[in-house]
Parts: sequence; C-alpha cells; structure tokens
Amino acid sequence: MEQEIWRGMPYYDVFWRKRHLTRRELRVIYANYYTYVFWTLAISIVVLLDLHGFAERVSLFALVSYTVALAVITVSFYIFGSWLGLKFSEKNAWFFMIYPLFGLMAVSVSTYIVELGMSGIFRGAVSVELAAEKLPVNIILTLVLETFYITFVLPIATHFGERNEKQPVLKAINTCETLSIAGKTFFCNQLISVSSQDHYVRVKTDEDEVLLRARLSDLIDLLNCQNGIQPHRSHWVSRRAVTEIASHDGHKSLVLSDGSQVPVARGRMVDVQAWLEK
Repeated sequence: MEQEIWRGMPYYDVFWRKRHLTRRELRVIYANYYTYVFWTLAISIVVLLDLHGFAERVSLFALVSYTVALAVITVSFYIFGSWLGLKFSEKNAWFFMIYPLFGLMAVSVSTYIVELGMSGIFRGAVSVELAAEKLPVNIILTLVLETFYITFVLPIATHFGERNEKQPVLKAINTCETLSIAGKTFFCNQLISVSSQDHYVRVKTDEDEVLLRARLSDLIDLLNCQNGIQPHRSHWVSRRAVTEIASHDGHKSLVLSDGSQVPVARGRMVDVQAWLEK
C-alpha cells in the first residue's frame, strides 16, 4: 500500500540514532555554506594525515589533487545514494539506510578508484595491497567525520537553510467559504482532508488533490470555522468526508469518502468519537 504520509527517508547514524532526510533538506544541505566549510576542513585533515602514503610517492600538488578527488568521489556516492534512497523510500515504507554501512561502501570504492589513478600515473599495476592496508584507517576516519557532520553540522545547515527560505503566505478569503494556500484557492465545502507531508501539505478536495508548501498548524487556525477535526497531529479532516471508523491491529483510523484512511491518535480518540456523535 502506498504510504499515506512520507516524512522523509529514515536513516541511522553510527550511534544507531534514527533520523529522517527529505529531498528539500538534501538540497539545502549540499548548497549550504557550513557544509562547504566542513568539507574544506575535512579535506585538509585528510591531506595532513596522508592516509595513502602519497607524500612518499608524489608531489604535494598531486597529493592535494588526489585527496580532493577522493573526497569528491566519496561525496558523490553519498549524494547519489541518498537521492536514490529518497526516491525508493517514498514508495516503500520499510526502506531505510544505515549510513555507516553506506559510508563503508562509498569510501571503499573511492579508495580503489584513487589508487587505480595513482598506479596509472606511475604505469604500474594497481596496488591492491597498499589500498587494502590503508582502507581500515580510511573507513574509521570517514565514520568519525560522518558522525561529526550528522551530529553537529547538518542541524546547523538545515536550520539556516530553512530560515533563509521565503515563507509561504497563508490567508483566508471570505473566512469560512474559501481558503487560499500559496496562491491556490479552495472551496471549504469541498475539502476532504489536509495532511502534513514533510514541509508541505497535501490538500484533498472532491475534485482534486494537490501538494503545496505550507504548515498544517497555520491552516488549522484558518479552518476553525469548519466542521472538521484534527484526529492526528499530521491530519485535518472534514466531517462530511468521514464515513466510518476502522480498526486494524488495535489502531483506529477514519475512513474518508475518497477511500483513504487517516490515523487517529490514541490520545484523541475520545474527542473524535464525541465529535462524530454530535
């Protein structure tokens, strides 16, 4: 069954802390000043540590060039893998990523690619032994940098990205008759449900279903005059659209006129039942 609410791709860090990543956050993260500062510092650390022993074989310029190549290839794997994961997780609720394992694969492939390039310059065979010798240290350093980034830098990058984005303008027109969200107007008597989805809201009506950038909390205030209820913090439903209450594995949900179901939070079940009985 297609996911009713997608809050981003679930992933785990090296401490097995569960987080979520969205497409918007991915764009913000890799276009943020703090991310590039972190990459610069990380590349400088890798150059100084010289994990591949390049300093003994090549010039300083070549050392810096191939360290940058290693970083670019590794980051490219991260971005591409995250993008694929995001696409896949939208349709498959069970999917998640374990970034330490993904990082292990990314740095392993990057290490051998860089070693292949170095061996090609010296016209020798690929030094599998040397790459294998340096790989454990590369992996440990990658996990340390990855953990530092996810724990400290990523929240800052996301926060500043959100703060710098233009906030959508929400307003009600004729109060209880129509509702305007980000320039699109809806007739309130045609609303079925409004659901939060990441940093957007999915608005369902009798005629259409659209995804708009807005916050559900703002819309709830504008819908106070409607005969509706918020059965779950991520959903608002219209009374006329509710056909019945369904139960599955102990979880309650409201069945709507379009066939979809909206979950009911345990703490709101009493209020929902009282509302339906009015």
